[in-house]
Amino acid sequence: MATVGLDCTEFFADDSAVNLASMNRVTKFWVLSSMGFVGVMGYLFFSAPVPLLATDAAVKSYSTQEAMAMLALENDVTRTLYTKAIVGAGKPRGLAFSERWADPEVIAGPLPALFLRGVADELKASDVPLGLYLGSDFPIEASNQFQGRQAEAFALMREDRSPQYFMDEVTNETIGMYPDFASAAACVSCHNEHERTSKSDWQLGDLMGATTWSYPGDSVTTDELVDMLKAYRSGVSSVWSRYLDEIQAMDPSEQPAIGVGWPSQGAFIPDVKTFQDSVAELAAVHLMASILNIDDQP
Repeated sequence: MATVGLDCTEFFADDSAVNLASMNRVTKFWVLSSMGFVGVMGYLFFSAPVPLLATDAAVKSYSTQEAMAMLALENDVTRTLYTKAIVGAGKPRGLAFSERWADPEVIAGPLPALFLRGVADELKASDVPLGLYLGSDFPIEASNQFQGRQAEAFALMREDRSPQYFMDEVTNETIGMYPDFASAAACVSCHNEHERTSKSDWQLGDLMGATTWSYPGDSVTTDELVDMLKAYRSGVSSVWSRYLDEIQAMDPSEQPAIGVGWPSQGAFIPDVKTFQDSVAELAAVHLMASILNIDDQP
């Protein structure tokens, strides 16, 4: 896999908000073994790695919290790449992004928050009981206002900016909430200038909200983890394909070439495979770095 001429690492200096310190030795060994066995992030699309092949697939291999940490890492990389390398770099090239991007008469891509909402909708329609939600205490849309237990957890997050976990006693789902920071100028200006904003003084680095995941139970099998990751990637692919449909609806004289190029390189937009490969490569690098920096305690 390759980023095909784009040095995406420039977009990710100290951007990851995912804390993997809670991974146990088994999880660390699984991730490292998987990377060595199938290459950069290839483990996401295969069955259990060699050390686990002889085990019963029904055995609970990971806590749901550990699984969510992996999902949150990939989601963080995906959204940062989209926000900076597509929205941030694309606007100067004449690319449009709108909250009405799904309207037939509007030719534009989704704003970063709506890109995530699209992925969440795809997950909801899948067979995997994985929930995804982006909320805030100062949302543009009232429906994204944190309520109840999530609001309490987010208040704690504001104190130390660390992920929050709790069990929903009604649904028996594990809830994992991960900080959502203002990592790009496009995020700040959009929220500050929006006509329905409830806060107009956002600055780079501010904690704007939290990405919330939900999944039944407190543990998952290896197969369930792989299904969760596949479902997320499938959702990203579907939303990206819809965005490419918007590109193809543009005036041919203004339409960027769809392929291996990126907006920072000119009138280009990456195809599905190029975008996915870049996410996989960047996620693998950050996951490996996070694991190597973990204090190796039992």
